[in-house]
Amino acid sequence: MLSASDPELLYVSKEPDIAYLAEAYKRTQSDLGEWLDRRQRDYDTRHCLWSGKSDDFKKHASQSSTGEVFPWESASDSEVRMADELISCRVAMSMNAIRRGHIVATPTESNDVERANVVSMFLRWLINSKMQEFYPEVELGLNHLFEKGMMVHYCWYENQELKQQQTISLEEIAQVLPQIAGAIQDGSMDEELTEVLKTQFDISKSKARAMLKEMRKDGETTVPVTRQVVSRPKIKALAPDEDVFWPSYCIDPQEAPYMFHVVSMTPEQLRSKISTEKWSEEFVDAAIELAGQGEDTDQNIYQLREDDEFTRDNENSLVRIVYCYQRLLDEDNVPGIYCTIYSSQITDLYAKHQLLDYSHGQYPFVVTTLEKTSKKLYSSRSYPELIESLQQVLKAETDAGIDAQSLATLPPIEFPMGRSPARFGPGVKIPYRTPGEVRFADTPRGSVSNVELRRYIQEQANRYFGRNAPGVDPIEAQMKQQEVIDKVFHHLKHVLDQVYSLYQQYGPDQEYFRVTGMQDMQKYDKGNPGERFDFYMQFDAATQDPEQMLERVKAIAQLGAQLDKNGTLDTERLLQIAVGQILPGAAESIMLPKETASQKAMDEERQTIAEIYAGVPPNVKPNDAHEMKLQIFQQWLSQPDVAEKVQQDPALQERISNYMQQRQMQVQQKENAEIGRLGAAPTQFGTTGAASTGG
Repeated sequence: MLSASDPELLYVSKEPDIAYLAEAYKRTQSDLGEWLDRRQRDYDTRHCLWSGKSDDFKKHASQSSTGEVFPWESASDSEVRMADELISCRVAMSMNAIRRGHIVATPTESNDVERANVVSMFLRWLINSKMQEFYPEVELGLNHLFEKGMMVHYCWYENQELKQQQTISLEEIAQVLPQIAGAIQDGSMDEELTEVLKTQFDISKSKARAMLKEMRKDGETTVPVTRQVVSRPKIKALAPDEDVFWPSYCIDPQEAPYMFHVVSMTPEQLRSKISTEKWSEEFVDAAIELAGQGEDTDQNIYQLREDDEFTRDNENSLVRIVYCYQRLLDEDNVPGIYCTIYSSQITDLYAKHQLLDYSHGQYPFVVTTLEKTSKKLYSSRSYPELIESLQQVLKAETDAGIDAQSLATLPPIEFPMGRSPARFGPGVKIPYRTPGEVRFADTPRGSVSNVELRRYIQEQANRYFGRNAPGVDPIEAQMKQQEVIDKVFHHLKHVLDQVYSLYQQYGPDQEYFRVTGMQDMQKYDKGNPGERFDFYMQFDAATQDPEQMLERVKAIAQLGAQLDKNGTLDTERLLQIAVGQILPGAAESIMLPKETASQKAMDEERQTIAEIYAGVPPNVKPNDAHEMKLQIFQQWLSQPDVAEKVQQDPALQERISNYMQQRQMQVQQKENAEIGRLGAAPTQFGTTGAASTGG
């Protein structure tokens, strides 16, 4: 009996006990046997699979395990896809909410407030532009959530390097370092240059000497250079019944003492791990020998379907590799997450054993269950489990209706013994016999209650799962839909947190990104690795009705104008929400964050100053940041050298005066509009009403 208090599952050791971990892996699968069987049944329920099913959707005794069928040969055996329809609808609803939702970064420290909006925009760009797998993997995870009752996403940072041939010419070296070029030609420093090339390009001495000879002979040479072709965070959806396993008693996946991630690899992938991830070459050789043997190493997992990616047969060349993640203590009782990579069929070798260096300090997995009816992780039910009985009842009623229609179309025929009609059908001539000798048998009378029962079953399912349909309370349906969306967004919050943490730890210090709909590039500094934000996504199920949302925005704006005496209403944020609802996805295209807007105003005013100084008459736009630009212009005028130049140039004085009048006129018009709204000039802070009017 394995226990979480066993030393192998509690303290880290220099050499892991692979035999013990392999036993823990098999015991974990065995303990989850009943749960895994239920997931197989969920798969069959969703995809309408059952014993004896035929391609023509009819019952045949030849395909029945008992050799008998009910009610008769070729009776209806139709598919009723209630579970599949429900899951597809929920996935579509969730994906629509994710694509239309707003990713928001809220700072955990006050000095991050100004940066939060830029972080939000950058994260949206990272997901949409660099993480091409994000939405497909989220969609796959949602299918797991609704079909299997659990969604798991694996988050990691991928670095891929590629060797390319780079040409080095003697002419280019001579332009920069003529002395070195001369030394290469006369061979006076071959030993020193050989060491330099060996160190610079990580090559052997013989290769470095060959490069020097080629440059002397041909004037150029080539050298393999390693370039980084991929550097980004990635996510992957994992099937909780095939790819990843926690102990059956697990409550919080992030607090589990150990867990297993199973990956199937080709021999080529295994071989590449030796150089890319420093795997043990001895282990890789032993693992490759297992390829093609067709041995089922996971005997406690239900047999995978034939159309699955990893079919287990004698021609299968994939090898199942186990990543065991453990929370272990070192000799100072300091916890850490360690990863051991091995194969359950090889108990004396392992590929790698290391401390996971992710700065977020968590397992690189985000887990969400469909429901919380118990503390245990594996207590969650699935949609096929919840709707299975209703689907079976509806299937029985559908088959009965089809069979009844078949009987009504062609009832059984009664005839005297030994004198059956040779043919039967429309227009067929039947020889006349005594009336009544050949006749149609009485058939069961059809009942309208069957149609009503099928309608009742569908309405019951709609009410239970909160679907928008006749007979369902719309408020109750919206509540249940919002609950599903909130659960999905809570999951993505933790995914985004790990993604951003990985980028801050491993990503480039600076990266240029383009905000959707904007032509100019924005430079993003990833900042301090310890900088933390709380990420969340916003979406209201009611936002799928744009008219309703626009009325909400109007009502808030009206209330703000009447009641917001202290300026607590963020009108810029309100405007962004309104634009996002009227034109989904356009808010980022036409609205700038405060940091970018301020910089843009400063750049524009500097351009205006340059034009005025060069003799170009000014023209002020009506809708502009007049106060900010006027302040920038006055700061420029206050400089001593500028004031002296203006004093000596009458034409420049006239242009400046004309420009100042235009700006002040726009400011005055804005103030007049404010006076018209309030009925009086706004009182300035620090003055009384009488003082402001001269009384």
